[in-house]
Amino acid sequence: MYLSTSHKADKRKSTRSHPHHRKRIPCPACPFERLIDAGEYIRSKTYAPGDEGYLEADYYQKCSKCKADIGIKKIE
Repeated sequence: MYLSTSHKADKRKSTRSHPHHRKRIPCPACPFERLIDAGEYIRSKTYAPGDEGYLEADYYQKCSKCKADIGIKKIE
């Protein structure tokens, strides 16, 4: 008895029907345009090392281009 597996090979992972709306947050220390992605309605402020407010940032992300640790603060 042989089982047919041809129908399994044709299955593909379905994609979501709704698009993701993301905006790019640029690096403040260099011209790199995509430090991280954020939700469409999320507002953030970025700080380069040495800027006022850098130490009070909510989280930090290393820029892949200039290797600076960028402070990011979420604004309500």
